[in-house]
Amino acid sequence: MTEAAVFEIVELEDGQFVLRAADTDEKIEPLASIRFSSQTLELLRHHRFDVAREMLDHLISRSVLADEDDAIDAPEPAAIH
Repeated sequence: MTEAAVFEIVELEDGQFVLRAADTDEKIEPLASIRFSSQTLELLRHHRFDVAREMLDHLISRSVLADEDDAIDAPEPAAIH
């Protein structure tokens, strides 16, 4: 049995969402961060955390942060439109 990493998603006071290890000191740089524009925040309203969580879940599932067996092998797009 392998030891699994535990991550947390936190919304900071400035509205930024960060992904970090659950046992990490807040002063350490997060693994990833998301900052929505004010226009996007208006569109998302109270769904902003759900959208940030889905984006960060996708990041984890497509990266080495996931178990090697769970990571999805897909070609990286040159551009996203």
